[in-house]
Amino acid sequence: MPDPFTVEHVHDVLRQYARKRPDLGTRNALVDAVLEPGSPFDSKAVRTPKRWFVLLSILVLLAFACFVCFNRLW
Repeated sequence: MPDPFTVEHVHDVLRQYARKRPDLGTRNALVDAVLEPGSPFDSKAVRTPKRWFVLLSILVLLAFACFVCFNRLW
């Protein structure tokens, strides 16, 4: 009967798999969610932010500025 897998062994195998696949990961998922898709024909093209991200950033900064201004923290 083969030996059962241990947690450490499975963790090491998953870590090695993740290191071999740099296209996977939280960072790449966040970047893909915030930036427009890259051009498959031009790898040096700059990826611009998505409209919703720019709008949300402006609204958050405006709300923060109003909070600071009206609470006399400036």
